[in-house]
Amino acid sequence: MPRIPASERDAFYESRRTALAEVALELWAEKGFDQTSVAEIAREAGIAKGTFYLYFESKEALLDEVLRRNSLGPNLLALIHDLRTRPLEEAVHAFVRGAWRHLSANRDLLLVALREMPTHIEQAREIVERLMVPVNAAVARDLAARIGPERAGELSTVISVRALIGMVVVVFLTQEVLGVGRFLPVPEEEITRTIAELFLRGVAPEKDAS
Repeated sequence: MPRIPASERDAFYESRRTALAEVALELWAEKGFDQTSVAEIAREAGIAKGTFYLYFESKEALLDEVLRRNSLGPNLLALIHDLRTRPLEEAVHAFVRGAWRHLSANRDLLLVALREMPTHIEQAREIVERLMVPVNAAVARDLAARIGPERAGELSTVISVRALIGMVVVVFLTQEVLGVGRFLPVPEEEITRTIAELFLRGVAPEKDAS
């Protein structure tokens, strides 16, 4: 590590971890996790391989850091908290827009997930349990409180929320990652509005959406 003033050491350490996380995500999206070595990550980040281990004990530890930095879960939980005072319809539209924009900002992470999930199914299960289950549960509780016990008793709010998140992710994948948007272009605003309306009209009757 370069000799730097003690007062700047924490900032320097964090900047190096950030650089390694950003480089690793780009390489994993391009080549895959298993096919990318620690040496390649270090070289692209401008450091020696041995220096890598001053910041992360392994490539798997770096993966955990990348997921923590780019996870949809904490961002959605924060969004849910901000939307609790809004009417249901307004909250759902804002939730879908926020999720879509987060995916847009984290395309590489989505590419890594698509590439690695078939061969790392146990790790995928752990990530879902740690990051997505809390979001699913929190939004389901909020939805149940909003639509009331009678409507909540007619359907599973847990599955309803997972279907909403699933719609956003699948439409984003097909439209923005797999390239369907080149052949069937639809403005982002129209996409997110349509997803929100499909969810609202199926889960919350018109009279409850306000």
